[in-house]
Amino acid sequence: MMTPKTQTVVCSTTIALTIVVSLSLIPMKPDASAIVLGMMAVFIMVWNGTKLLAKRKSQDGDWVNSKVRHEILFAIILASLLLLGSISATLAKELEIFDRDLVKRIVGVNIGLMLVVLGNYMPKKLTGSCSTSCQSTDKARSVQRLLGWIFVLGGILYALAWIAFDLDQAGIAIMFSFPIAIGIVVIARIAYLRMSRVKPATEQSV
Repeated sequence: MMTPKTQTVVCSTTIALTIVVSLSLIPMKPDASAIVLGMMAVFIMVWNGTKLLAKRKSQDGDWVNSKVRHEILFAIILASLLLLGSISATLAKELEIFDRDLVKRIVGVNIGLMLVVLGNYMPKKLTGSCSTSCQSTDKARSVQRLLGWIFVLGGILYALAWIAFDLDQAGIAIMFSFPIAIGIVVIARIAYLRMSRVKPATEQSV
């Protein structure tokens, strides 16, 4: 997990790069640039607005190390990277570096990778303390791990579909990426539970 300082640097850098690329695209795609720049402005307002709100509510609160700040910046980084990849691919197409088909593939792979990152982050989220209920906390963490694996596998399959298939086929293949991921995770979970039950029974018989 990134430190608060590193997260601030990464967030600021991704926003700045996205803004620079969007400004470069204004002469060729003014509408797309305006949308992305507007979203960047919203991200900045959310970042600073939440900070001011947190300070007003709690003068003694540690905003820099707070869970809320971490999750807000993580969401902004994820969304900014997704927009940066898409807007960079669009700029490359307008400059005739990439063709239209390659841009679609890059955007699709970028979305898949963002899903993988999101899935990897899910199990690391705090689900609560054992002061309330250790059992409910363990169940919540188990659900988060399950969802994390689904997002990771789904993101990988999503990205692979854009790499391996023709564009027409990729559009159909991505529809099955998450159902397949859910099926794999559920089957693996059932197999694990059955093996866990068989092992104690074997040990008792011995």
